[in-house]
Amino acid sequence: MNCMKEYSIGGIFTSLLLVFSIFTLLSISEVNAEDVISVNAESYQNTIIIEFKNDSTSEIKTVKIWLGGDATFKSFKTESGWGGGEYSDGKMLIFTATNTLNLGESVKFGFTTSEKIDGINWKALDQNEQQIDTRKTPIQEISHTDSNYVIEESKNIENVKEVGSSLYGSKKFIPENIRVGSDIRLVGNGFGSEKNLQVYLDGVMIKSIKTDVEGNFLTTISISDTQKVGTSEFIIKDESGNFQSSNVKIGEQKNRFLRTTEFEINNVPEKVVYDQVLTASGNAYPKSAIIIKFENMDRVLEKTRVIMSDSNGAWIFEESINRTEDIGEKYLIFQNNQYKTTKSMMIKSDFTIEVFTTVKRYNIGETITITGNSEPNKNTTMWIKDENKKIIFYDVFTTNADGGLNYELVTDTTFSAGTYTAIVKQEDGSDATLFGIGQYPTQGLVALMDKTNFALNSKAILSVVGPPSVKLSIVILDSNDSIKITDSVIVSAAGKNKYTIDLDGLSSGIYRAVISSTNIQDAVKFSIGLEHGSGDISLVTTQANYTPGDSVLIIGKTGNNARLTITLFEPSGKVSSQIETFSDGAGNFSTDGIGIPYDAVLGDWKITAHSRLDTYSVDLLVNIPTSLGITLQIEESEFSIGDVIMIKGIAHSNSNRLYVEIINQSDQIITELETPITGDNTFSLPWTIPHGYDAGIYTINVSDAENSSEYEILVL
Repeated sequence: MNCMKEYSIGGIFTSLLLVFSIFTLLSISEVNAEDVISVNAESYQNTIIIEFKNDSTSEIKTVKIWLGGDATFKSFKTESGWGGGEYSDGKMLIFTATNTLNLGESVKFGFTTSEKIDGINWKALDQNEQQIDTRKTPIQEISHTDSNYVIEESKNIENVKEVGSSLYGSKKFIPENIRVGSDIRLVGNGFGSEKNLQVYLDGVMIKSIKTDVEGNFLTTISISDTQKVGTSEFIIKDESGNFQSSNVKIGEQKNRFLRTTEFEINNVPEKVVYDQVLTASGNAYPKSAIIIKFENMDRVLEKTRVIMSDSNGAWIFEESINRTEDIGEKYLIFQNNQYKTTKSMMIKSDFTIEVFTTVKRYNIGETITITGNSEPNKNTTMWIKDENKKIIFYDVFTTNADGGLNYELVTDTTFSAGTYTAIVKQEDGSDATLFGIGQYPTQGLVALMDKTNFALNSKAILSVVGPPSVKLSIVILDSNDSIKITDSVIVSAAGKNKYTIDLDGLSSGIYRAVISSTNIQDAVKFSIGLEHGSGDISLVTTQANYTPGDSVLIIGKTGNNARLTITLFEPSGKVSSQIETFSDGAGNFSTDGIGIPYDAVLGDWKITAHSRLDTYSVDLLVNIPTSLGITLQIEESEFSIGDVIMIKGIAHSNSNRLYVEIINQSDQIITELETPITGDNTFSLPWTIPHGYDAGIYTINVSDAENSSEYEILVL
């Protein structure tokens, strides 16, 4: 039975293709002159091979396949260059090409289903997720043959169906003979594109891994010295709780040593941060060598250290954790000639605030999720900049009590395809992360200072965000562009690092920190030793009316080389945000570091610039223009017959009503509705999915005379 469990559907896939080549089968795809994709589907029992040939001039990027009724997908296999995954509790498969399927090219997918089906629903999309073609294709069943070869392959297919686990994939141990206290390589294929998996041995999780875009992985796992000898249960589980279980045989430890002397390891910390000293101690045989190995999460060796115990057997190990170290979980293996013990430890960044996006590529209409850690209960400012460093979104919010960050933003027409930078700043630090809209982000650099103004002879912290493990050049320039400091820093594997600037010997004035690598660079200004000045202040904003989420560019003039405090007030007089800036040698200053929060109260706001006894204020109006269009805010994408969908959102329209259309996968309007727009520019319409609807993909379109918005749902 174990052999059956280890049998890969890759063999089935190949064998079926060979079987199909024996027979001359007529294509059952009912392709007419209007069809742009030729599709052929063939099956043996519950195993199906479906082939797509692109006869259109459009390039196929994504293929969605789904089932009707109660049938579910049990396993699947893709060709090289395609990644796939299960969705909707096994009722849908989505395959995505590494490149694209061009005119005249074809691709085949193999899968097994929980029950026999006579047709398969599919939809092909281009790189912009626009529909190219969609249909339901009938399936041609292959008849039985007397060929011994086919019979054997048919048996294998049946075996896979019988033992098929809810999580499909094949694995291999290297070496195959697993022993107590050993390290082995685990190779996996076909587990789904970019899936997070956990590996368990006898109910204990021993490893977390992630597959590549083709559903494959290669990792090292360690079998504990205390692992029992004999048959053990080996489980691979995904995030949805689907799992694959098999029995593995574990043998005795090879070349067991006679253990006569205790080997003790004490005081290994659970975590250390950059620039801290890792300290561990213990006892061993007097004047004996202790080998200490550092391994990463994939159990790849990073470095080795050797120390000696003293005449009493005591030993101590100290290692400074520098900024080139990868953050994350580490394994420390302590070993002498008799014993080997593994300890785990976490290396963390010393950033007071760190942010990341949950994924690196979004499409317009999707929700950007920014997560991370920060100082708790602190006012936090966030900017999003486009490739031209223009601020397209601004917000101010307060972090929660545990310091966790989880900020969500629905993309709209403000965004276009390209690379974006999200910058998050608090009083004592800042951080940034890159993401792409319609593409993966291109390599970029971000330079950030922990403050704007620094005292003489102090230290400044320069934070850098850039390509992982790249060496960056650092240049500090004064206001005359004279070079004051040159150095370099290596970006960590996480794409971030810090550099301490020693300001000793630098005179009062304005400076610029420039970071660069090859053909990319970024710069940030800061001041040293400036005081709040005395002199008249004047300032203007570049516009009088603003919308929530807008950045405010301020341009002004005051005394030379003076510090200023800029404060933004809400209509109630409450302070919304406050920043520091400075004027140059001619008294000019400007800043875009302040803006209107996304949830701002509409009305008359005020900006004040203050420096010692001098103050100047300007008023600005925050409102919502009527030309912003329609934004849909449907919270889910999968529904069942009889479910109630709340069709809601925000509409800035010259009309007081909106028109709602429900469109099936054949682009037919099957339901038409209307809904009013309320006084606060919102709309909300409950709609129950009627009985009689076929399972499949439907589009909800909301429009007025000038604007429209769409949202795609899956009806199960």
